[in-house]
Amino acid sequence: MMRRALFQVHLWTGLASGLYILAICLSGSAIVFRLEMNRAFCPSRCEPAFVTGLAEFHDHLLGGRTGLLVNGIGAMTVALMLITGLVLWWPRRGYWLRSITIRARVSGRRFNRELHNALGFWLLIFIVIWVMTALYFAFPNAFSAVSDDVVAPVVRLHFGRAFGLSVKILWAVLGLGPGVLSITGALMWWHRSGEKKWQTRRSRATVH
Repeated sequence: MMRRALFQVHLWTGLASGLYILAICLSGSAIVFRLEMNRAFCPSRCEPAFVTGLAEFHDHLLGGRTGLLVNGIGAMTVALMLITGLVLWWPRRGYWLRSITIRARVSGRRFNRELHNALGFWLLIFIVIWVMTALYFAFPNAFSAVSDDVVAPVVRLHFGRAFGLSVKILWAVLGLGPGVLSITGALMWWHRSGEKKWQTRRSRATVH
């Protein structure tokens, strides 16, 4: 009963926030190269409007403090999906290796499911960092008891721009991961439920 409830929470929060997560991932991966885009499109050391727009969208959804609070709520939603997903994913003894790998010679549905599960595991630490820093940006007062010496390095990790080009490239690729999780999760729902409902409605429409 508890597992079914957790599954429903994980499923519907994922479906409800999927487009938001995808948009945040795409914009976040793009602005990892903020400095490079500035140099490429504006050698006179200005910042092109589209780069500023991307950064403002990622930071606060173009909505100032309100958008920042929405991002904070989004981070809490991702944290909820992270916890419920981890509980649902937790493998039985002897199945750990299978739970963190992806097999090539399986059906498309099985591949999608294994990709979702394995990607969620390997991105766990990174998603925790992004969630915690997003919460810090939205609700800084809640972190007032934490030393700036502890917070500052983690905040720099969120953007990935302070550690060289190789880390930037890695961060941009990894930053797309939660968006891929949203897509694979939606496909799992479609294969599990949506496809059957659509086929049923199509059959009824054909009969009538």
